[in-house]
Amino acid sequence: MRQSFVTTAAVAAVFFASGAWTPQQGWVAAGLSAVQLVPLLWARRAPVLVLVVVTLATAGHLLLDQPRNTMYVPVLLALYSTPRRWLAAAAALVVGAAVFPAKGLFDGTVLAVTIAAVAWLLGAERRRALAERAERAARRLHDTLAQTTAVMLVQAETLRAVGDLTDADRERLDTLLAAGRGALTLVRRTLDDLRDDAERAPDLAEVLARLRTAGLVLDRDPVLPALPRPARELAERFIAETAVNALRHNGPGVRLRLGVEAGTRLTITARNPLKGTSPGGGGYGLAGLAQQAAAAGGAVSFGPKDGEWVVSLALPGVRVAC
Repeated sequence: MRQSFVTTAAVAAVFFASGAWTPQQGWVAAGLSAVQLVPLLWARRAPVLVLVVVTLATAGHLLLDQPRNTMYVPVLLALYSTPRRWLAAAAALVVGAAVFPAKGLFDGTVLAVTIAAVAWLLGAERRRALAERAERAARRLHDTLAQTTAVMLVQAETLRAVGDLTDADRERLDTLLAAGRGALTLVRRTLDDLRDDAERAPDLAEVLARLRTAGLVLDRDPVLPALPRPARELAERFIAETAVNALRHNGPGVRLRLGVEAGTRLTITARNPLKGTSPGGGGYGLAGLAQQAAAAGGAVSFGPKDGEWVVSLALPGVRVAC
């Protein structure tokens, strides 16, 4: 609310300093000016309603007196906040029509509609960037929780299998395991609806070291070439996700082999022995990786091959230093 107040105050200062309203215009113009400005305080909470109210008040003010271009500055702020394309177009046309009688086609209507379109596009770009950041943060949160929970579950399952436990102890472990699996499922469902910013994702070497303590067998840490930041983040997420999945589905002692091929095309392949039936679908983690890879022009593939479960990430066109 504080930020909205500061923004509205700045718009009001420009509005009155430019003479968009003066005492000589009378109380009707004063009331219309107030309806143009005051609703902007709630532009983020109710963008559609605010845009409708401000647009109608602006049109009335423009038709009431000799218009100034600064009279429709409040509409621009309301346009920036609304996600509705059709409503934004309607508002721009209403303002353009209201300014036409006094300023004509080019100095009035075309100018007003053009500036309104730019204001809405800037807001749309900001919303798109925020949505992408939220999506990346949500996936990082999923990865971190999945890795940590997998380690806890594997350790608990190992203790239950080999530990000298009483019936009461086994019951407590069963409760712990059920709670851990339920928590992981709940996190995945929640992430489908909730996207909030998160802290830095753990370093890949740190993740792999943690998984080794839980029983993952990895000959050596993968050596990634120099990559652009988005490609490197995607490659590290891929390695961490496949390592977690291998440990989750096969338990302690599973051996994971990682291969990295670099050049004008980056390919990372993870292989681990199949244990019983194949793991099936990729789940939330691999599904998210597949979406990101597709957006970058690449692909994620997975499936059984020669007694192994093979998962591959391909990013064509990535320029890397071998």
